[in-house]
Amino acid sequence: MSQSSTAIPSLPAGGRVTVRFSAWRLLALSGYWFAINYLWQGMGALILPRLIVGMVPAAHRGVALAVLSVAGAAVAIVVQPMSGAFSDRVRVRWGRRKPFMLAGTLGDLACLLGLAVAGSYGALIIPYCALQICSNTAEGAYQGLLPDQVPEDERGRAAGYYGLAVFGGTAVGFLLTGQLIALGHLPLALGSAAVVLLLALAITLKFVPDSPAQPPLPNRRDALLGVFSFRFRENPDFTWLLVSRLLALMGITGLTAFALLYIKAFFFAGSGSAVANRASGSASVLLAVVVACAIVVTLPAGKLSQRVGRIAIVRAAAWLGAAGTLLLIPAPSLLWVYAVGVLIGAAFGMLLSVDWALVTDLVPVAESGRYMGISNLATAGSGILATAIGGPLLDFGNGLHHNAGFPMLFVFLALALLLGGWLVGRVRVPVAPPQASA
Repeated sequence: MSQSSTAIPSLPAGGRVTVRFSAWRLLALSGYWFAINYLWQGMGALILPRLIVGMVPAAHRGVALAVLSVAGAAVAIVVQPMSGAFSDRVRVRWGRRKPFMLAGTLGDLACLLGLAVAGSYGALIIPYCALQICSNTAEGAYQGLLPDQVPEDERGRAAGYYGLAVFGGTAVGFLLTGQLIALGHLPLALGSAAVVLLLALAITLKFVPDSPAQPPLPNRRDALLGVFSFRFRENPDFTWLLVSRLLALMGITGLTAFALLYIKAFFFAGSGSAVANRASGSASVLLAVVVACAIVVTLPAGKLSQRVGRIAIVRAAAWLGAAGTLLLIPAPSLLWVYAVGVLIGAAFGMLLSVDWALVTDLVPVAESGRYMGISNLATAGSGILATAIGGPLLDFGNGLHHNAGFPMLFVFLALALLLGGWLVGRVRVPVAPPQASA
């Protein structure tokens, strides 16, 4: 398969290519992130809540969303580190990451079809969990491509492209998915995710280099056990970063997960598909505002972090996000909500771009797939905790008084952001990235 006109040098023992990446190659490398975020941000914030609104009574929607989200995220926590770890060991000529990406993406297509034809809440569970398995199989291996292929002195530039791809995929996913749902075309929303995944996969397979693993290979037992073989006490900085990331992302993902239910409850009272579809459209606008602001601050935040330190930026982002979350409580109108979305978006952009650079600084070269998969503990775990705690809390508060659950939910999410911003201070940033497994 043709990857580039530039020859790819052989890998050193650690498994890293040191060829310089052009702007086009960095765009190609980041393209699958665009697709992943197009799929999952639209899925979690718009598609799943809209399906639940049509299938579950209002009094139980918070718990219904929590059950489905927790089940899927639990699958992701197990699958993604195992996929990354197994890909660390693959020695086929085609490369060690791309076979997993191809298999996972093809599986995604079948699962999206299953979601499109599901006619009840119970029928959603199997295709949704299967989608988590397939998508995280691809993502677990894909995350290792950047540490494998990008030289350390270009990591900051690559992180900027990564951030733009994440937020670009999120913004387009929110807007296009939301508008398709608002027009009553939910199956088309699912189909659009399939198209984006296929296009991004094709670009990655053709233009991004990949190479087989080089000896010494990572331990087979660690690959089999995945995240369960990780020794947290022997990796204190990586562990504190995971905890801080878990809490901060819990605040952000909680807001996106419950945004549609919040807007529907406060600004689109009533029942019926037409009302629910209009609420979905407004939720997509809010989420697009958040992501647009995140895109604007991503590169400046990365540059500023080089001067004031990454810890300071992550802390400021978490605390700004907490302030924005609390400002949703007295919101008198959708215009107020959109304005608060500017603050939350700025916090989101600062947090994700700089925090991700911290993760790559702490990842050992030879086990980049495994460690990047383990970092998904924070990403997927944040979704689990946000919905597992926030969903029942929302239903409990609403049971006490009409819509009283939402202020309780926002206070909980703001506290998570505040705590995450505080705990990141316990991470010691190394002078140079580690070169051997802990």
